[in-house]
Amino acid sequence: CSICVLCMIACNSKQTPINRLEELAEEVQQNASDYTEEDWQSAANEIELIEVEIEQYEDEYTDEELKEIGRLKGIYLAQLTKYSIKSFKNELEDAMKESEGIIEELIQGFEDKEE
Repeated sequence: CSICVLCMIACNSKQTPINRLEELAEEVQQNASDYTEEDWQSAANEIELIEVEIEQYEDEYTDEELKEIGRLKGIYLAQLTKYSIKSFKNELEDAMKESEGIIEELIQGFEDKEE
């Protein structure tokens, strides 16, 4: 199916990565609250591929297109940041619970020795 490959190459334009970025931004914006770690990794891989495509056409983009690319990246990054903060908060809460258990056990251990 070399004709298919040639068609895909010919059909690719500077708008293609913008369209892909728009689809990714919309997907993340709508579904970020349900994303797993694997989903975020997949999204990160996708945005890396899109970035490579964008770089190929970098000199061809108008100021408006660059602004749109920035806006779409901003949507993605905002959702990623929310996820990262939430994830960090959960990890911090877990660490604090573990610390409480350790402290309680240490106190109990010292009280048992005093008796």
